[in-house]
Amino acid sequence: MKVSALLLATCLLFTPVPQQTAKNYSALTTTQLIDELTTIDSPGAGYHPTAWVSAFVAEDALSKFDGGVLGSQAPTIHLAFKELVKRGITSLPDLIKALTDKRETKLKVGDNFFSFQYFSDEYELKQRKKMSVKESYALLKAQLKTQFEKDVEKMKENSFSGQYTLKVGDICYAAIGQIVNRSLNPVRYQPSAILVVNSPIAAPELVTKVVADWGNATADTLKLSLMSDVEVASSPFWAVPAIKRLRYYFPNEYQKLRKSKLGKKIRQAEIEEAKEK
Repeated sequence: MKVSALLLATCLLFTPVPQQTAKNYSALTTTQLIDELTTIDSPGAGYHPTAWVSAFVAEDALSKFDGGVLGSQAPTIHLAFKELVKRGITSLPDLIKALTDKRETKLKVGDNFFSFQYFSDEYELKQRKKMSVKESYALLKAQLKTQFEKDVEKMKENSFSGQYTLKVGDICYAAIGQIVNRSLNPVRYQPSAILVVNSPIAAPELVTKVVADWGNATADTLKLSLMSDVEVASSPFWAVPAIKRLRYYFPNEYQKLRKSKLGKKIRQAEIEEAKEK
């Protein structure tokens, strides 16, 4: 029996469930960490089938529930995934290479709860434009409409039944999104009761886009991109994800930026961030 889903406003904080393990992930190589992704068996930030989860997993902080299904499972903090994100630009080249890794994880998504399930190719470009709040919402609405119309045309062709097992490449797609501050979600919930799978395995064009945007990225590339995200953010609230990453990956530069022309916006974003705690 199909079940209708409830879409919630942003009003809850998840308490993430830490992965139980005795391994020292900080001592593993990036390749070994990617190998560990095969053990993932529960939803996390960026790959949750019934909830929209806001979290920068490198930090030890609560995950914000931005909408989805009432009673969704709290995201698990998989420590190999977290360590990959913590390493930032250092792990990015290996993550990009692993986008085509077809090894299966232990996480399966999709079942009779969903009224429809399909494969798509959703991707958020590196380049962002400076817009007002009104313009941002208008663009988001237009993008969602365009994506929906695009997907309607291919839903039947790309629909699937039963369960989909996430691959290592799918999880790497989410990890890259975590590092570069982009919504690269291999699994996404769509109201009402629709499951969207954006797998670089099933949609190789996603690999092409990631390589084009981030294939030659350096620490400076990432820093400048995050600074640009702050600069073009239509409000301090939208700048919060970028400042979290700037502060984590580039702590010394971050303090300098607080005294630069971006300083006012960064301090305003810090105030917005404090409201989440």
